[in-house]
Amino acid sequence: MANVLIWSRVIKVVLEKTAFASGWLLVVLMAVTCIDIFGRKLGIPIPLTKFQELEWHLHTAVFSAWMGYNYLINAHPRVDSYTEHFSYRKKAWIELTGCLLFALPYMLVLGHYSIDFFWTSFIQAERSENSLGLDARWLIKGIFVAGLWMIILAILSVAMRLMAYLFGSVDQSAIDLDIGHNELEV
Repeated sequence: MANVLIWSRVIKVVLEKTAFASGWLLVVLMAVTCIDIFGRKLGIPIPLTKFQELEWHLHTAVFSAWMGYNYLINAHPRVDSYTEHFSYRKKAWIELTGCLLFALPYMLVLGHYSIDFFWTSFIQAERSENSLGLDARWLIKGIFVAGLWMIILAILSVAMRLMAYLFGSVDQSAIDLDIGHNELEV
């Protein structure tokens, strides 16, 4: 079980570093949004279409970079009012069942078809429909697909830690996993 926990932690570190490294994109996004807004409000005669498209490309890139890590840290939406009074072990069984029966199969199907979604766009050298828009639409589709596969890695990481806890007699504190209801401290 030690190897399972090591691989799970490797996945966690990779997803964490990917998410945190994308933080600088928020500064770029803010600058692009300001240029777009001021350009429109002041009537500056520059083609703002590229800035408008770059805004949603950057939103997608940030969102995609954080999707997997958010699942790992239990920052995804959940409805746990039913399970909040359960023991950690019972919550772990419910989480593992959800991972293996619902989340992983669904994401594997989505991930499988997302590769074709990206590849078709790449082969066709897809670009913006707008003549003044951005080239290489396939690039942002590829980033989104990478985000979907990061969710799959996150699900595997969580499932591995849960299996180490449930089947390997690993202590709850050793798996470092928040499951169930989680309140944000501000």
